[in-house]
Amino acid sequence: MSTNQIKTNWAQFIPLVTVFFFWGFVAASNDILIPVFKKAFDLSQGESQLVSLAFYVAYTVGSLIYMLVSFMTKGDLINRIGYKNSLALGLLISAIGTLLFYPAANLNSFPLMLSGLFIVGLGFSLQQTVANPLAIALGPITTGSQRLTLAGGINNFGTTIGPLIVSFAILVLRFLVVEILL
Repeated sequence: MSTNQIKTNWAQFIPLVTVFFFWGFVAASNDILIPVFKKAFDLSQGESQLVSLAFYVAYTVGSLIYMLVSFMTKGDLINRIGYKNSLALGLLISAIGTLLFYPAANLNSFPLMLSGLFIVGLGFSLQQTVANPLAIALGPITTGSQRLTLAGGINNFGTTIGPLIVSFAILVLRFLVVEILL
């Protein structure tokens, strides 16, 4: 990707910023899920905190895996496979983690649910490693910090409204379940 472009590539930047939004949305919504998981899986307070731990530890583990793979292959993995492919790989990893939620819910398996959260976090780790330099590379270098600031602001917007939307959805689902049972 050339950093000497005349103008910002908005067709690629807008989907990237959307990903920034969802990182904030999902990360902030994890804490809303703690009491839901605590009740659904009959967890202690300590066990319920594993929800946050599994997700955020995955960031560190993902970074260490990336560093180890780059060290073992004697080259930067992201530069080898490219920004877009790295971002797509991170999204795929997160999607696989998300798909684990379905069998985890059907089997009432908290360890499987934690595994899904961990894998989502691994995908986020790779996505966030590549997203900042990609945001800068999608236009002139002189306005790269502005694109990065915009993306960060949209991430914060997702962080702000994510818990509100998830809380509302949980409230509506509870209401519907009560109405159906009565």
